[in-house]
Amino acid sequence: MSTAPTPPRQHRYRRRADMPLLGGIRPPIALLLVLLVAVAAITALAVGGLRVDDTPQAVRESHQYAAEDTAASLRAGLHESATDLRRAAARYENAPAEPSAVLTALGQAYHKWRGTVVVRPDTGRLLAARGETVPLAGLDLAKVTDTAPAPVLVPSTAGTRLLTFALVTTKADGRALLVASDNLRLPGIATRKEQTIQVLDATGAVLDTTGAALPAEGDRKLVTTARERAARQHPAPGETASGSLAGAADANGERRVAGWAAVAAPGGHDQAAPLGLTVVSTSTVDGKPGRLRHPMLGLAAAGALLVLALLLAWYLVRSLQRPLLGLFLESRRLTRGDRPDQPVRGPKRGETGRIARALEELRHQLLDPSRPPAAAPARGRRPGTALPLALCTVLVLGWSGPLLFLGGNDPTVRVPTQVVAGQRDRTDTAADRIRQALNEGYADLRSVAPALSEASVGKAETLLRDTLAEHDRYRSLYVLGADGGVLAHAGETPHRTGPEALGPSGVLLLNSSGKEPRIAARAALTAAPADAEAEGAPEPKGPVLVGEFKTDFLGGLLTRPGLGRVWLVDGRQRVLAANEGYSSFGELPDGRARTVLADAGKSATADVLRDGGDPSLLAAAPLGGNGSVAKLGWSVVTAHPVAWLHLDQNRADRRAVLAGMLGLAAAALCLGWLFIAVGLPLRRLAASAEALAAGDRRTVLYPVHHDEVGAVARSLELVRQELVRAELAERAVRRTPETAR
Repeated sequence: MSTAPTPPRQHRYRRRADMPLLGGIRPPIALLLVLLVAVAAITALAVGGLRVDDTPQAVRESHQYAAEDTAASLRAGLHESATDLRRAAARYENAPAEPSAVLTALGQAYHKWRGTVVVRPDTGRLLAARGETVPLAGLDLAKVTDTAPAPVLVPSTAGTRLLTFALVTTKADGRALLVASDNLRLPGIATRKEQTIQVLDATGAVLDTTGAALPAEGDRKLVTTARERAARQHPAPGETASGSLAGAADANGERRVAGWAAVAAPGGHDQAAPLGLTVVSTSTVDGKPGRLRHPMLGLAAAGALLVLALLLAWYLVRSLQRPLLGLFLESRRLTRGDRPDQPVRGPKRGETGRIARALEELRHQLLDPSRPPAAAPARGRRPGTALPLALCTVLVLGWSGPLLFLGGNDPTVRVPTQVVAGQRDRTDTAADRIRQALNEGYADLRSVAPALSEASVGKAETLLRDTLAEHDRYRSLYVLGADGGVLAHAGETPHRTGPEALGPSGVLLLNSSGKEPRIAARAALTAAPADAEAEGAPEPKGPVLVGEFKTDFLGGLLTRPGLGRVWLVDGRQRVLAANEGYSSFGELPDGRARTVLADAGKSATADVLRDGGDPSLLAAAPLGGNGSVAKLGWSVVTAHPVAWLHLDQNRADRRAVLAGMLGLAAAALCLGWLFIAVGLPLRRLAASAEALAAGDRRTVLYPVHHDEVGAVARSLELVRQELVRAELAERAVRRTPETAR
């Protein structure tokens, strides 16, 4: 009976050499190819598929930030107005006064309300009035008991008025309602001629407008859409309801862009929440799209990476995978005893070459057990598998390196004029915010000063502590006597006392050096003539009330998203406050800011400076205004790197950098996997194989992993055991004649 011929063993070994599937040298090489091809696809789509936009995101964000800044200033004004009115009314809690006296004292301390009245909430009887007529018709005041109602908007013959309420104690009528009326107006901020900023109520009615008019029907629809989106948006905790959108392009390619922001604070627990106000900023975009520095960069980089991926896969298969698999077949052949007279074939270099030479020496020792072991090879630094892996890393780094250095620092990148103007206007808004905060602090001291002039020390300190608790802008409040001594104090220790601490009322800087600038407001306790400040008449030098502002409070006013680095500087260009770390009374970190600050003069200015470092958008605005703050000569300076702007070129550069990082990460992952899982075990196995060929029969070779290197280690262990058995047999033969004799 005939039987089928048995296939050669070598073919069976080649089929078994395909295992394992999840370990060994082939998975990292295959994964490297897949990942690099994926990175090439991402590069082609993200970088090569980027298209320029005629309304860049930076332009839309400039309107969104303008609306947010305006809403923040409006919200702060509403809160400050309600707080000032209630604090002024609380002064009469234990010392009732006549209604007319209450309004007179209120008018002397503050000049922010157009009209004030005191009424009986139960009957609606008017007790006192000052200024314009307060529109109370239609308000249900009978429900007012122990809590003052929230501010409301009411129509009047002179326009919409904002009414703020507070409960006050009067002599004859007891508990009464103090009502202050004012028109809801936008903060005094600068706008370019084509920009319009509006504040709308919950019904969409325009309460105040600054800038250009909106005659077109499409513009009014854009504003309406922005308000509706602000009403529907539910931001995350700590965020403000805001956004931006772009209208349709006209025949000239121009389009309107709008940004909106809700006036109510996140969470809705403030004075502006019941009003439902929204600020909308709109302007016309010139329709000039941006440009890319290298428009074909993405496609070229993707094609180069695809070729590089195929080249690396071929090189790793040729230099590492095939030699290791061939070595595995040769070691298996040697352990099976197939063709023992045939020399071991293998590579000449690297760890596989060292193991192949050791196997060849072991083959001779198996054929002739009496053959003396070969001399151990000289030890030295041999690159082995590290050399091809390092070469592959260098090739990937050569592709990723140019992409990683694209950081958006192109000196020729075009910054839209709307973005430059927006930076200037936002800097002017920040200066106005600082000016209002300092003036409000000074007004607080003027309102508290009359009550302190007749109070005892204990009552004065109680009033100072209450005022300090109501406001987070002060670090300390204290009263200085005629000799400069401290009469009453609340908060931190006064920075300056003595006769030199006395002087005219206003906002001032207490020190000119030190670890921290001390900005303060000073108000005389004795009443000064109404026109004293205007005429420059000297005020009495004591006693005075001094309130020192917190530096963190001023720094918080300078902190706004998308504005960059912001500094408050004095007339000598020394830094007094900033939104980031700074050196007190030091120079501006960016020397180019001095150029813009010198050009500011009496109005805000902005420019893109490209020399002396990375391109940066710089702006400066003086505090200006009236009163003691304007006399200080302080300014606000902002610096926004062009690389931080959301422009098309910057977006392309960031995506290119991301592609380069992904390519490096893929190479580091796979090549590191190869070195750890294959290179290091193969290096240790080569040393063990050479030691075995040199006569070390005691060291047992354990396979660490179930892969090609582990299979070669198992074969070497079988060879070691065969050599040990051969040596034992030879020794037994030598001892047999002696035993017979």
